[in-house]
Amino acid sequence: MTARATRTRYIRPGMLPAVLGAIVLLATIGIIHTDFYLYVRYAVSILALIVVVIAIQHRKWWWGLPMVPLAVIWNPAWPFGFEEELWQVLVLIGSAVFIATGVVFRVIDTSEPPPHRRRR
Repeated sequence: MTARATRTRYIRPGMLPAVLGAIVLLATIGIIHTDFYLYVRYAVSILALIVVVIAIQHRKWWWGLPMVPLAVIWNPAWPFGFEEELWQVLVLIGSAVFIATGVVFRVIDTSEPPPHRRRR
């Protein structure tokens, strides 16, 4: 009889808001200085703060640190008046930060593992 090694199961709780934030940033790179970009600012800052809250809830607060500058730069209440070229560079950097944080931030899954089927 062989002993079966158990693998530690991980989940990535910040992956969905991080990917959504990157999609929003990359999809709206062409409408930076339009009126609709105000809604983009709301979406990006809220999604960045959602990742921060998830990181704090899982006691991995350091994964929320890269999201704080994104929430501040895309803050619609006190907008920054950058040039369009700088905004385009910031969009690329911001989407890379979203994706990197979503992929690397993981925690141990504490939920019940699925029942194993017996081989017959």
